[in-house]
Amino acid sequence: MKVIRKLGVPTPGLADYLTCVGDDSDWNEFRSHEAGASYNELRDVLTENQHGLCAYCEIALESRHRQVEHVIPRSDARPGKAKALDIVNMVASCMGGTLETHSADQDGALYRKPVARNMSCGQAKGDRSGECFIDPRMLPAAPSLARVSENGNIEVDEVACRHADIPPERMERTIEVLNLNADRLRSARARRWIDLVEVSGAIEGEEEMDAWVRFALKPDENGLLTPFFTTTRCYFAPLSERILDEKPRSWI
Repeated sequence: MKVIRKLGVPTPGLADYLTCVGDDSDWNEFRSHEAGASYNELRDVLTENQHGLCAYCEIALESRHRQVEHVIPRSDARPGKAKALDIVNMVASCMGGTLETHSADQDGALYRKPVARNMSCGQAKGDRSGECFIDPRMLPAAPSLARVSENGNIEVDEVACRHADIPPERMERTIEVLNLNADRLRSARARRWIDLVEVSGAIEGEEEMDAWVRFALKPDENGLLTPFFTTTRCYFAPLSERILDEKPRSWI
């Protein structure tokens, strides 16, 4: 999980809906506004803001496998209802491994049985929120509070957490709530690690390595980041940290 920018201004379609209905706004009604075009616009803007990655697991957000996720759940008695149409409370996330796929997901990165054990992100989080859960927009740009091992497991970096004045227990709880170590995600990160081993082994010279790491960590010409950003970041540390610290931080 990486830091993402918080959007403070509603999209045009969302702003139009709020203007039309005033205090009678309703999330489900909004989803039907302008035959769904306003919701699709919102989802697209959030996805673009996150450079095409799920706000939680960093998988690529495919058209059928993405949704608008409320950080404070809509089911939350008071703040959830009040923030249901507040863009400050929204991120784009994947479908959490609940939508079965076919040819587009041959390696099982998006869906794997048993589904209950492999749910992640918003589906795993459900109605939970509170102090134990870290909003990805509240994460520091550096250092990364999590590290990824070669087997794809996400672990808490206690030193980084203390440096950021965030209790390690909060990060551990966040990984647990989002089920970021679900088998399908862990396996996908492990495959990414293997790819990085093969690529780095074929690179000769510091300049070539620097150029490739920049390519791997920075948004491409379409503004998209490579999936499992934190895995790449951890593999190439400390070089990656030097590159990501350069201004402007386009990866955030």
